[in-house]
Amino acid sequence: MNDLEKSILATLAYYDVLDRPLTGWEIFKYLIRIKNIKLINILDVLENSSELNKLINQKNGFFFLKNREVIIKERIERNKIASRKWKKARRIIKLFQVIPFIRMVAISGSLAMDNTKENSDIDLLIITKTGRIWTCRGLITVFSHLIGKRRHGNLTKDRICLNHYLTEKSLKIPYKSLYNAQTYSHLISVLEIKDNLYKKFQKSNKWINNYLSFYPVEEKGYLRKIKLNYFFKSIREFKEFILDGLIGNFIEFILKKIQQRRIGKDPLTYQSGGRVVFSNKQLEFHPNSPEKWILEKYNQRMKELGLKELGNEKDSGLIK
Repeated sequence: MNDLEKSILATLAYYDVLDRPLTGWEIFKYLIRIKNIKLINILDVLENSSELNKLINQKNGFFFLKNREVIIKERIERNKIASRKWKKARRIIKLFQVIPFIRMVAISGSLAMDNTKENSDIDLLIITKTGRIWTCRGLITVFSHLIGKRRHGNLTKDRICLNHYLTEKSLKIPYKSLYNAQTYSHLISVLEIKDNLYKKFQKSNKWINNYLSFYPVEEKGYLRKIKLNYFFKSIREFKEFILDGLIGNFIEFILKKIQQRRIGKDPLTYQSGGRVVFSNKQLEFHPNSPEKWILEKYNQRMKELGLKELGNEKDSGLIK
């Protein structure tokens, strides 16, 4: 089996863990670790490789590992669920335009892949103005709670999961792994207050190219972009005018101390198998990250497929 065949098989194996068959274009877009390959090369190998044909099948335009045809039905059903959740997510995020210091909101996780389950929440990555990350987080948390859409406790279905914040001058994700590369390659920017911020995010995270062949191929989700509202903009800018001086600095300091104290006392912050980061540049709340088990299953799949050398992926530095 040549390198391209191995790479295609590795990509299908990764998404098999997520119960998701892929089209030829998606294999090209999320191809694992091989360079200078064109889409036509991948389609040719998928159609003509005798080695791959022993290990994969194709049906209705989807490619998947042998004996895993059942995930086609799973993908179609999850796409339907995702379509409904997208409508709800956009209605909520549209209201975020009134919140001061918010600069971009992107959908991440399973919804960004259209691979979500009925009871799943809606994961967001939020970019804030530098120096106002704590204020922005506090206001978004309160706002989401007041409108009854914040995930907390056992309330998860269609709720907003506010698990990741970056500032506009600290866009690089420092935690590198195949899991994070695949996750952030699916990110969809739906609310962009500051022009070209998502492109800057992509440029700041070119390390993803160490794991995937083609990042970024294209920006997804143009049809899902939320049109900026002039009335909401006026409200947001007025609030920023009030909170962007000495008063704002004091509020940022107080909110930082309050939130840091609460995060530091939470047992989940130190839970094995996850990661919680809280600094002036990044706030990440993944105490129950799926990264570890996804990579473990992927590594096991690769060994079962006879590609042990590709089954040694490590997590991005989760708590042991």
